[in-house]
Amino acid sequence: MPRFAAMTFMFRPWWADGRMTHEDMLAGFADAGVEGIEPFHRDFVQDPKLLERYQKCLADTGLKVAAVDVMCNLVYANEQQKQQDRDALRLGLDICKELGTGIAHVAGHKLRDGVTPEDGRKKIVEGFLAVADEARDYGLTLAIEDFNPSPELICSARDCLEIMQGTGDVLQFVFDTGNFAAAGERADENFDLLADRICHCHFKDFAEDPDAERGYGPCDLGEGMIPNAAVAERLMERGYDGWVALETRGRNELDPVSAVRKELPVLKSWFGS
Repeated sequence: MPRFAAMTFMFRPWWADGRMTHEDMLAGFADAGVEGIEPFHRDFVQDPKLLERYQKCLADTGLKVAAVDVMCNLVYANEQQKQQDRDALRLGLDICKELGTGIAHVAGHKLRDGVTPEDGRKKIVEGFLAVADEARDYGLTLAIEDFNPSPELICSARDCLEIMQGTGDVLQFVFDTGNFAAAGERADENFDLLADRICHCHFKDFAEDPDAERGYGPCDLGEGMIPNAAVAERLMERGYDGWVALETRGRNELDPVSAVRKELPVLKSWFGS
């Protein structure tokens, strides 16, 4: 049976302006029924004292860190960019180790001026191979996702597979059910192509929105067009027992705990939990 986590990045405004502390958020998540969290590494870079606070919260609540989103761009146009983002990646791996996660979900890859998508994917492969030994020493699985801000680079299933295969057995996949839409694809239709590499999942939903740039926007889980139930069924058929992270994006007026309480039961229902 999968384990359920909540992503935290979308709730940054709540703790940034003092409406909810990290401690109350994590305690509320645990009370709502999640077993883990998925934070961004940059939160700990921006506030070095936050790492110790999270370690205490994890001990107090019993929550685990399902994955850490290590945000960096391994596509570079010059040596300075290359060094900066590899340094960011290595710092992210250090934070992963301190938080006790087993998955470094490395996202944020975008094209730089003068770099083609083909060359960009090669540079991503190069960047992961450069840190593979360090990740292995830390006991970390390195992973990418179908990253919707970069549909021409690392969003389609085949582009993601090309990058993973380029690293041999170094990279695994974070299967994000909604992000394929940016490449004009469906998660259920891509499942078989990527299934053997899946180490973690993000579940979210989108609904048609004619006013949005791409013609769709976030909505409550289960109320949109993303085939989440079908993906959950396929995961269960394969005996998937890894983490499933809720990426709630629909009701921005809800506080973090209320948002998770509202959508987590929908996610769990697809897995018979």
